[in-house]
Amino acid sequence: MSAQFFGPPSRALRAHLNALLPATNETGPQGEFSQLGSPLSDCCFLVVDLETTGMGSEAEITEIAAARYYKRRLCGTFRSLVQTRRPIPPKIVALTGITNSMILAADSLEEVFPRFLSFWRAHCPDSPPVNALVAHNASFDTGFLRRAAKRLDTPLPSVLTVDTLAIARLLLPRPFVANHRLATLATYFGAEKPTHRALDDVLATVTVLQGLLDLGEGAGLTHTQDFQVLKKVPRQVRAKKVLGAKLPERPGVYIFEDAKGQPLYVGSASNLRTRVGSYTTMGEKRRQMREMLAAACRIRHLCFPHVLLARLKELELIAQLNPPFNRASTRPDKYWLIELTSEDFPRLKLSKRVKYDKHSRILGPFPSHKSAEQVRRTLSQQWRLRICTQEISPGIPADNCYLEELGACSAPCHPQKQARYTQRVVELAANKPAAELDAVDTLLTKIHNLADSEEYEQAALIREQLSSLVRAGAEQELLAPILGAAELIFALPAAHGGWVYLAIAYGKIVGTAFTCSNAPKIAVDKTLAALAEVFPVSSPQFLAQDVLWEQLHLLAQQLYQPGTRIVKIHGKENFAWPIRGMLSRTQLRQTLNQARKPFTFHLGKH
Repeated sequence: MSAQFFGPPSRALRAHLNALLPATNETGPQGEFSQLGSPLSDCCFLVVDLETTGMGSEAEITEIAAARYYKRRLCGTFRSLVQTRRPIPPKIVALTGITNSMILAADSLEEVFPRFLSFWRAHCPDSPPVNALVAHNASFDTGFLRRAAKRLDTPLPSVLTVDTLAIARLLLPRPFVANHRLATLATYFGAEKPTHRALDDVLATVTVLQGLLDLGEGAGLTHTQDFQVLKKVPRQVRAKKVLGAKLPERPGVYIFEDAKGQPLYVGSASNLRTRVGSYTTMGEKRRQMREMLAAACRIRHLCFPHVLLARLKELELIAQLNPPFNRASTRPDKYWLIELTSEDFPRLKLSKRVKYDKHSRILGPFPSHKSAEQVRRTLSQQWRLRICTQEISPGIPADNCYLEELGACSAPCHPQKQARYTQRVVELAANKPAAELDAVDTLLTKIHNLADSEEYEQAALIREQLSSLVRAGAEQELLAPILGAAELIFALPAAHGGWVYLAIAYGKIVGTAFTCSNAPKIAVDKTLAALAEVFPVSSPQFLAQDVLWEQLHLLAQQLYQPGTRIVKIHGKENFAWPIRGMLSRTQLRQTLNQARKPFTFHLGKH
C-alpha cells in the first residue's frame, strides 16, 4: 500500500483541512508527551466488520471478520460465519448473500466469539498489541459486540474506538464526496468495492482508514489523542456554551431567545445546566439545533420542584409562543374526538369540543382527522349506525340511502325500524367499552381472513383502522379517571427531597404545594388542608377545557408511576387497570405498532 495511493488533495480540500486545525488561542498550555497518546505511525488497528440479521437488539450476528493493520501492512485476518437461532430474513439474504443453509453448518456464537477475542488479544511477532478498534459506522458494530460480550459474560478489551464514518464526515464533507457510505469512500481511495461480506468490507475499510489518516495529517492528525481534537464542536457553536454556564442544576424550562428577545426554542429538563450544555457538544447532531444556536443570544429559564411541572409548562409555552425551532407539540388543536350524538337517532361524528356531560359518549383523542375518520367509519359499520347527517324525527319517514340496501345501516329513516335502532343505541351507550372490544375482535378476524386469502393490501388498510381504534381506546381509558375527577390531590417526590402536591379538578391543575423532606406531620397536614381549599371547582362546559391533551397524557402517565402517592380523589372514575379494556390489550398494541413500521435493513455502514 503506497504512501499516497489517491490523488493529492485539491486546493479547496486543503483549505477545509486547515480550517479543522485548532485556533492558536485554543491549544491551551503545553502538556506532557504522554498526553499526546500513541503516534499513529506506531498504532496497531483492529479493523472489524459484522454482518447481521437486521437492526436492533434482537438481531443476531451472522458473520464476523477482522484484520490487524500495522504500519501500512495487514498482519493477519479473521473470518467466521455464525450460526443464528432464527432464520435470516429474505432481504438480508439478498443483500449479503449469506443464506440459512450456510449458517446451519457454522459454529455458534459461543464458539466463534472466543476465537475472535483471541485474534484481538494475540501477541503477534510482526505487530504490537491492538491500540484502536476501527469500523465504519462503529456504533453499529460495537453495539453488537458489547451485547455479545454481555451475553457470554466475556469483557471486551478496552481500546480507543475509531469510526471511519465520523472521521470521513469531518475530513471529506460534501461535496468532496457524494456521500459517506463505505462503497463511495472505497472508490474515492481506490479500494475494491465492498460486497456486504464481512472480510471484503474489512479490507475496504482498511484502505479507507489509511486514506483518512493520510488526509488527516493536513489537519494535525498525528497521535491517537488527535481523534478527540478532530471531534471538537465548531468554535461558533462551542462559544454558545457560556449561555447556560450559570443555569441551576434543577428541573425547569429553558427558552433560547434571539437578540430581539424572540423565543427560538423551548425545552424542559430534569437538570437545566446539563441539558442546555449538551446542545454545544458532539452529542447534538440535529442540524436545526445548530442553526438555532447560531441565532441564540440568551437563555431564559424557569425552575420547578419536579420535572413533571417543567414538562407541563413546556407544552404550555410551546402552544403559546410557537417557537420556530420546535417541531413537536406545536399543534395543540390537532386532536379529534368521536362523539355519539344525543339526537333522537344518534350517530358518530367528529368533534374537537364535546360538552363535559357527554364525556362518557366519546372515543379518543385521535392525533389526526384521518385516523379519527377511519375509526368513525369503521365503528359506524360495525355497530350499523347511520352516517347520514339528515334530521330524523320519530314516526316521520326520511330519505333513505344505499346503505340500507347494503345492510350497513339499521335505517332509522323508516319509522317501523326506529324503535329497534333506539334500543340498539341505548345498549351501545350503556356498554360502550365492551362494544369497542367486540369491534376489535371483528377487525382482527377480518385481517386474518384477508391474510389467508393473500389480500395483503386490504388487510393493511384494516390493520391501520384497528391500530387507531386500539390506541385511541387505550388513551381514553388512561385519561378518563383524571378527566372525571372533581377533586384529586397526588404527591410526587421532589428533586431535592420533600414532596410536591398537585391539586387537579377535571384534568386541570388548580393548585400546587410543597413540603420539605423533614417536615413534621402537622406541617404536612396543614399544607394539604390549605391546598384542599381550592375545591370545590365547578365542572367545565367542555371536556378538557383550558388544558392540552398532551398535558393530560403526562399527568395520567405520572399517576401510574412508582413513587406517586394519591392523597385524595373524588370523581366518577376509578384509577385501576381494567381487566377487560383497551389497556389490557398491551400485546396487541405492541404488535400493531411493530407491524406499522416498514421493514428496513442496515445500509448506512456500507
